[in-house]
Amino acid sequence: MLFKRYNLVIIVFLFPILVYGQDRWNFTNNSYLETNYGYGAIMPHHSSIKYLLEDHIRTVDIKYVKSSTGEKYWNQLFRYPDFGLGFYRSNLGNNDVYGYANAIYGFAKIPVARLVNGSGISYQIAVGASYITDCFDINENYSNLAIGTHINIYIDFSLHSYIALSEKIGLTNSIRFTHFSNGNIQNPNYGLNIISGSIGLAYHFNSNYLEKKAMELPKVDSKNEYRITFSGGAKSINHYVEGTYFASSLIFDYNRVYSLKGKWGVGTDIFFDATYRQESANTNKNDIVNTDLYQVGAHVMHDFVMNRLAFTVQLGAYLYAPIEPEAPFYSRIGLRYKVNRNWYASMTLKSHYAIASFIEWGIGYSI
Repeated sequence: MLFKRYNLVIIVFLFPILVYGQDRWNFTNNSYLETNYGYGAIMPHHSSIKYLLEDHIRTVDIKYVKSSTGEKYWNQLFRYPDFGLGFYRSNLGNNDVYGYANAIYGFAKIPVARLVNGSGISYQIAVGASYITDCFDINENYSNLAIGTHINIYIDFSLHSYIALSEKIGLTNSIRFTHFSNGNIQNPNYGLNIISGSIGLAYHFNSNYLEKKAMELPKVDSKNEYRITFSGGAKSINHYVEGTYFASSLIFDYNRVYSLKGKWGVGTDIFFDATYRQESANTNKNDIVNTDLYQVGAHVMHDFVMNRLAFTVQLGAYLYAPIEPEAPFYSRIGLRYKVNRNWYASMTLKSHYAIASFIEWGIGYSI
């Protein structure tokens, strides 16, 4: 079940990126291969991680990249971004406790500045699924409180530079932040955060990636957007308590569209979290009518929009919580995919500080 769940992560997150990142499929046309070697360190956000670290991090990436050409208006809007699939492998600072990470991911690489002969600076957003070789085991690996399952989400944010050495070959450099977590589906789940730098080479199959088309940009249809989202997911309490519990979010948002590329907004959240049943005094009540299991919060947000796909970042605070939550503030990051004019699907990760609360699988309606 868990493996199927993460297959769905790949489908929901990456299929829209790949579909809209290309116009006509041709393996070599406007495409290139890239390989990178990186060096970095685990960022220990919990004492149980810090004292176990024995080594720095070494990473290897192999990517297949497709360059956009301007066939769609949003290609031009984002300075003709690149899209693709990649494979990532690294050690995790302690081979006996954390083992190694292997990930398959999709990504969007968006230019910040284009220089002469194809050189430039860009930033990359990558999301995928990872397999970590060593996870928590109460008998054999009880020190690993960071990773509770073999299958985890892989998230990576990075800043890249590309220096063209010839028409087809270039030197790549990057500074990146990488995160592994299972979204609190199973505890323990402090997650692992890595900061690293990398260097590599890129090989273009042909030189037509430098040819870009331009078109007139459309106008924004409406400046105001109202949205309602219902999300559900599963979470665990800790590694001492077995089982998973239902958690959900009902979200009301108002957004102000400032351009074709983004929108700012505010919203209200109504959360239901069955893990609070352990601390509730109303255990004789059905969970649905037990007010101890509900929290209300308010958030501010920004959506970064790329055609049908939006990357959302939100920061909120609890206004009502009968049982004290894990933290007074919460955050939410993730993707939203517009199915048609009004309906959309979403997948976001709700967190308290740097620790995941649960993955929200959602469906919503906007006007």
